[in-house]
Amino acid sequence: MEHDSSISKKDVTYELFDLNPSEYYEERFAYIPVRAIVANETKAVQHTLIYQKSASLHDALRTYIAEVNPQAPVKVLEVGCGSGTIGARLKSIFPDILLYGVDMSATCIETAKLNGYDHVLAHNVVTNLPYDDNLFDFIYTMDFFGHVEFKDKDQIIHEMNRITKPGGHGYHGIEMGYIDYLNCDPKNPEDLVRKYVYMEGHIGVETLDDILERFTPYYEIIQAYPWPIRPMINIDNILKSKFWGESFCEAFEEHNNFSSQIAADMVIGWINQFLLNNLREIFGNILTTSNLTPTHNPKLNHFIDSLLQGCGFAIVTVRKAHALTG
Repeated sequence: MEHDSSISKKDVTYELFDLNPSEYYEERFAYIPVRAIVANETKAVQHTLIYQKSASLHDALRTYIAEVNPQAPVKVLEVGCGSGTIGARLKSIFPDILLYGVDMSATCIETAKLNGYDHVLAHNVVTNLPYDDNLFDFIYTMDFFGHVEFKDKDQIIHEMNRITKPGGHGYHGIEMGYIDYLNCDPKNPEDLVRKYVYMEGHIGVETLDDILERFTPYYEIIQAYPWPIRPMINIDNILKSKFWGESFCEAFEEHNNFSSQIAADMVIGWINQFLLNNLREIFGNILTTSNLTPTHNPKLNHFIDSLLQGCGFAIVTVRKAHALTG
């Protein structure tokens, strides 16, 4: 469809693309239990680029615990928990937390039970979050908001804020980028945006600036940054997409095996963390191009902007304000 000025992001829905989300997601992310697997992950795996997503969540929870020093077990909620792969890792590292999970898929929830969650619930989180006010110390999502229609995002963030304790923290790993939903043909099976939506259900991907604009009315932003730093994607995606060029991919194929891929992802992960740490040291904890003060060197500005384009994902950590006292 050609862009109509009367059409906005709130009109971009699963229905527009002829998708039924309840059917689409019921078994889409229904994986096997991984509790035993994550408990025995090697140090090499824990230093790969992909593992950094989980590691950043672990760091965010450690930050909360260090800041608050809670005397009771920390209540943690994952919204859109799926089969609970991320929570299984979290629970293996923080066995004393009370881990809750909620997801629209009853099939996934059954697996989450086996992955160490203390309380799980099958519920359509778009309607509301069925928990009491100020219940949770820490709420997180991972690969969730990109699957939420634009019209529902603010309501979900409001609900998360409602059920978070004053002073509680949140962590959100969010699909990030610019997808031209308003200039596609949602009914045409050959349309590239439609194919993108059907691939994994990403109906609501937006830029990091847009993401922060949604969270800011409800939370203090602690950190926000693209992840990974461009061009640091994992080796499997590099080879599939030829992201680093044909020559690199052909050379790597001469030594391509499980061990070489793990080694490559360890090196890519180290470089990504090095770049990220230095960017935050220089520019602060909110790494968006709109938030940075340009240098006097246009070429350096262009280089920094290219790094912060990221590779399709962002990490945002937040804090709910303490209740006002009279």
